[in-house]
Formats: sequence, structure tokens, C-alpha cells
Amino acid sequence: MLRLSQILPSLDELAPLRLAESWDNVGLLVGEQDAWVRKAMTCLTVTDTTLSEAIDRNANLIISHHPLPFKPLQRITDVTPTGRLLLKAIRHEVAIYSPHTAWDNAKTGINHQLAAFLDLRDLAPLVLSTDPEMARLGLGSGLFGWLESPIGIEQVMERMRLHIPHSEPRFTHDPLRQVSKLGIVCGSGGSFLSHAARNKCDAFLTGEATYHQCLEAEALGIALLMIGHHASEFFSLKQLAWHLHSRWPELDAWCSERESSRF
Repeated sequence: MLRLSQILPSLDELAPLRLAESWDNVGLLVGEQDAWVRKAMTCLTVTDTTLSEAIDRNANLIISHHPLPFKPLQRITDVTPTGRLLLKAIRHEVAIYSPHTAWDNAKTGINHQLAAFLDLRDLAPLVLSTDPEMARLGLGSGLFGWLESPIGIEQVMERMRLHIPHSEPRFTHDPLRQVSKLGIVCGSGGSFLSHAARNKCDAFLTGEATYHQCLEAEALGIALLMIGHHASEFFSLKQLAWHLHSRWPELDAWCSERESSRF
């Protein structure tokens, strides 16, 4: 049996918290560091569905990609959905940890996994970290890289469907348009579009973007490829659960089997 304090350093090694964006809320968000952990579940978001699954299966720890809470709270009551979830987790002694954008940006994290699906080469961050040590190591936010040879947008999306079958791709340009240099930011990455333009990317792949960001992509001449927020991140939580079990064989770790989304 493990103490939560034994697991935390391994999570930080896998997704260093100093890689997280400055606005993010990452790390241990709920729980006692000396608590025992026998079972751990990964998920994209803590909801009634995922929290109930963790409780039903006697998990002591949830590693949720999206933080709960995300924004500062003045009170925790059952009046709000966030309050109800936090109270339920505390009542059932379920700790909550979130790596969020640290996992997005880590060397083995989501953006690098997406880049591997597309066989991108010569990878570099879209935005270098403001942390001098991280910048020295070539780490930062998002990625861009080169395909081995130019392919059409539709072919890019076919590669994504191969690895993420439930993705529902959309794009802003002609599906036959050729792509050589591609930027990647999982989740809601539309705000990084200007950085993709600055790095002279032909296309930019993310989970979701706003209507106005799609218009901006057209104006910049960058093909914006969107595969869905859930689809662009959830697959990596299975990998995260596998990492946990590999590091701690005595820990029963799994990825949520009830979580699903079309968004």
C-alpha cells in the first residue's frame, strides 16, 4: 500500500508542474498527503459520472486532467456543482490531482503523443517556457514539426482517426490542401493560432476553436484542424494510468470507463 506522498513525486516527474501555464491550477487540489492510496483512476474531468465511478470502485485518488477546482473559491457548499463535487470527494476520502497543462506540455504528454500519431519530425515548442531551465531544455507550450513529405489535410485527419477513432474532425480549408509544417495544441488551443503563424505553420491542429478563431485562421492562411476537445485529450489518460501501474505495480490504476463526450 502506498502513501499519496509517495506517488506525488512520480506524477511531477512524468508531468513537471513548472511546465504548466501561469493561469493554471495544477497539482494536488484535494486530499491529505499522508493518506493511503490503494486504487487510482484517471479521467479527463471530475463529474458526477466519473466521481461516482471512482467511489463505486473504492478509488482513493483521481488524477483528472482538468482541475477541480479550477478557479479560486470563496466558499464550498452544495449550492454549486463544483461545491457538491468537492464535498462528495472529501466525504468519500477521494484525493484529486490535476496535471492539466503540465501534461499537455511534457515530453511524454499529450502534444507529443499527438505529434507521434502524425510522425512529425524536428519538434519544437510553439512557445518557449519562461522558466530558464525549461527553455534551456527546449520545453514550452504546444509543438510544431515537419511531416516526412507533404500530405493533404484529409490525409492528416485520416491518421488522427486511425489513433483516435471517436474523433470528429473539422477543418477550415480545402481537404486536398497540402501540409508540410504542422502546429499542435490539444484541448482549446485556438489562442495559440498566432504562434503557429509566427512559426510559419501550414496547418494548426487542436481540439476546439471559436468561430472568430476560425476566421482568423482563414485570414492568416493557416488551415485550422479541430478533432474535438475530448478526443484530443482523453486517449492520453489511458497512457497515464498505464504509467502509474508500471511505476507502482501494487497500485490498481485504470482510466475511467464511464466517461464519454461528443465535444
